[in-house]
This record gives sequence, C-alpha cells and structure tokens, in this order.
Amino acid sequence: MVTVKELLSLPVLRKLKVIAGHRGLNKRVSCLTVMEVPDITRWLKGHDFIITSLYAVREDIDSQIALIDKLADLNCSCLAIKLGQYVKKLDEVIIEKADKRGLVLVEIPQDITYIEIIVNGMEKILHDRDIDSMIEKYMKDIIFDNYEDRDIAIERGELLGFKIRNGYSLAISLVSYGIDSDEDIKKMRKIAKKVAQKSDILLKFTYNPVITVGAKSTIIFLVNESKDIVENLDKIINIMMEYIEGEDLKNIKLGIGPIGKGFEGIKDTYYRSLEVLNLVGILDNDRSIYFYDKLKIYLSLAKLFRTTEYDVFYDIYGKLGEDLILTLEMFHKCNLDIAETARQLFIHQNTVRYRLKKVKDIIGYDAFIFEDNFKLHLFLLYNRIKEKP
Repeated sequence: MVTVKELLSLPVLRKLKVIAGHRGLNKRVSCLTVMEVPDITRWLKGHDFIITSLYAVREDIDSQIALIDKLADLNCSCLAIKLGQYVKKLDEVIIEKADKRGLVLVEIPQDITYIEIIVNGMEKILHDRDIDSMIEKYMKDIIFDNYEDRDIAIERGELLGFKIRNGYSLAISLVSYGIDSDEDIKKMRKIAKKVAQKSDILLKFTYNPVITVGAKSTIIFLVNESKDIVENLDKIINIMMEYIEGEDLKNIKLGIGPIGKGFEGIKDTYYRSLEVLNLVGILDNDRSIYFYDKLKIYLSLAKLFRTTEYDVFYDIYGKLGEDLILTLEMFHKCNLDIAETARQLFIHQNTVRYRLKKVKDIIGYDAFIFEDNFKLHLFLLYNRIKEKP
C-alpha cells in the first residue's frame, strides 16, 4: 500500500506543498488522475490522487467548495492543484473545508509538470503500468476525436508535459503482414515501447507514447523542434530494425508519417503513417520502410486508379500474360538493365528482348522509348492496384 505521505516523499514530489488535510497523509493512493473537466468525479474509483489547475471550476468558489465535499465523499486521498493560470489563489474557505474533511490539499510548483508527478507516482504504485495506459488513452482521444472541447484537450496534454499546441510530432507504425498471432502482436508492441524509451535520449524528451490498435502499434514521437526528428530519424529507424531482427519477426513493415505540427499534426501523422502502408503489395515487396513524404505521389495515383471515372488503362488491362508482366516488373526493378533482368529471372538476355518486343506488339508501348516507358511504369502500378484485393 502506498500512502499520500510516501508519494510526497519521492525526490521529484518533495517540492509539492501540503496546505491542508494533514490528517489524511496516511490515506492509501491507488491511482493518479488529471481533472480538467466538470464531470471527472463519475470516473473516480476511490483512493485517487487528483491533479488539476481547477480549470473546470475556475470562476466559481461555491463550485470549488462543492468539489472538495464531493471528492471527500468519494474517498479521494489527495487533491494537488497548480495555481496561477486559472486560479491565482485558493480561498481560505476551501482550505478550511479540506482540513475539515481530511482531504489532503497540495500546491504544485510552476516548475513541476503533471507528467513528472504521474510518472513518478505511478511507478511507485504500479511499476509504471498505468501511466502507459493513461497517456495512450489521451493520444487515442486526440486521434479518434474523442473530446468535446479542443482547447481543453490541448490544455490537458500541455499540463501533462506535452507541447501539444506548438510542438511537433512524427508517427511510425509497425505492421506485420501474414503474422497476426497474439504473441507476435505483443512482440511488436514490446519493440515499439523499447524504441520509444531509447529514443527519449535522442530527442531530449521524457515520453514518446505508443498506440496499439488491433495488430498495429504506432510510436508518436513528440518534440519541441522539428529538427530534432529530422536529425535523429535514421538513428531511430536503425534502433527499430535492430529490435525487430532481435525478436526474429518476419515481414514487418514500417510506415513513417510526415512531421506534424500542433494538435492536428498528431492526428495527421498517425493516419498518414498507416495510409502509406496501403502501398504494400503495390510497390515492390522487398521494401521494408514506407515514407509518406517520399511516396505520397503513389498514394495519389493509387486513389486515382481506383476510381471508375479514371480507368485510363482499361483497354490494355489483362492483355499481357504473367511472363510479360513479370519481365516488365523486373526490367524496371533493375533500372532498365537487360543483362541484370535476365540474371534475376534466370533467362537469356535475348528472351528479355523478345518479351519486351512482344509487349510493344500487344499494347503499343516501347520499353526503350522514355515516354512509353513512363506509361508502362504507370500501367504496372495500375495493374498491381487492380490485382490487389
């Protein structure tokens, strides 16, 4: 059992000042919760250590007094308040009420963030398990629009220590193709957590959340300056690939979103990191990493080719046999090198030339003319899109 007094004795939390409710210092604490919405009390389970700026009751002393009574009735252990931004000073009536009800009232200094309190407190209580769940839920609330007021959601994140309003973010999603066992999904999340933790040193931040939805795990990297991501992305990817190889996971693809800015940027980079993985099976399958910024033109073409209004290759689709398609694919993969194409396909160079001539005879595109070859490249993309379920 962890008490309020024990939590406040932690090195990071020693600066918190107890201003009321001293007789409740030996109360048990089971979880730490941020309160910035009016109806938070319905989610409390008892023995809560609540952190707040009193935003929800900032203009009403009567509501603040009623809050003290309600929290005491719900067997909360402590209310830690960050004064200054919304409530400059607590009314003496509130302090007296907390003393009377035995609710520990704590003042949070300006130089201590919510995230520092939560991380250290939850590590003491549950060995860091619940902090992950809480921050993952917060990120999911942003990504899936699970909030009523955007400004409150931003404030909630920034009070947790995240620079939501003006910071930068980058999502990297891990997806396993052909492997969807619970064990492998857990392995991918484990990899994501390890990479997130190791990247803290590179990005000079305290926490990079991991979001898991179904079989996909996504790391959201959060920084104050976009250059911190740009300068360290290659190192982060190398760390991730080392962990993937160490777990012996096969056919893992990484989707890397664009750098996002602010609140909306988190949602954008998350969805883009998953969207770019739609190109798996459309581009060459040897690729392990899909960068949105490098491949967004292919995403646009894929959307275009999927529409019935733009069926530009309808007249030649299906006219080339499997051998001709395979030869064209390899010819492009080998940068139009006939000798290398023949070597990769285990056929004679003249066979490659014969097949390319046959392509020209059937659909009219000459692989040795730049404009025709460009059209062939688009046709192969179109063909893969049409063949993909």
